[in-house]
Amino acid sequence: MPRPDKGTRQKLVDTAADLIWISSYGSVSVDDICRAANVKKGSFYHYFPSKADLAIAAMEEHFAEDLEPYFQQVFAANVPFAQQIENFADSILEEQRTAQEKYGRVCGCPLAALGSEMIGEEGQIISAKVQEMFGKCQDYLKAAISSAIAANAIEAKDADEKVRELHDFITGLMMMGRINNTLDGLEHDLKPGMQRILGLAVKQQILKKSL
Repeated sequence: MPRPDKGTRQKLVDTAADLIWISSYGSVSVDDICRAANVKKGSFYHYFPSKADLAIAAMEEHFAEDLEPYFQQVFAANVPFAQQIENFADSILEEQRTAQEKYGRVCGCPLAALGSEMIGEEGQIISAKVQEMFGKCQDYLKAAISSAIAANAIEAKDADEKVRELHDFITGLMMMGRINNTLDGLEHDLKPGMQRILGLAVKQQILKKSL
């Protein structure tokens, strides 16, 4: 969803987020960002000391304005856990399809794509921010899974373990989608894989047999 125009700084943040997501951090220069945003290079350094600072600002804004409201909606307490997971899977696919239509390729997870190429001192700073953002996202999953365990909606014992399994599974599928430039794996495996990890597929089969 387009954000209200907040001026030069916002143009830089939005442009950097798009360019880095569809390409890579290493291949996108400050000049590239300024050119695409139609912003003078001097203005860039007025707002950001470096490209790394801009990338960090883009991640923070992405979480605050996109991810946090999204997770609050998907994992709302009044939505049954099984439906939360279905909605989560559906929304991931919808985001990837939208990006594919917009950019002409499968983009995968922007945080994972950025974090996967980080090396050196600058990379460590960005990697730390990526891990922080992942942690905040995982907190919503953990809260939902913990509630499901407490309500006997799933038979898992360790919410942290299930969060790690889900995170690695989802991120892996999205990364392979980006590498292979296809949504086939996500479309075929995402929802049933998430349900299988959480034991929801087994629950559903038991319910069907009991009817």
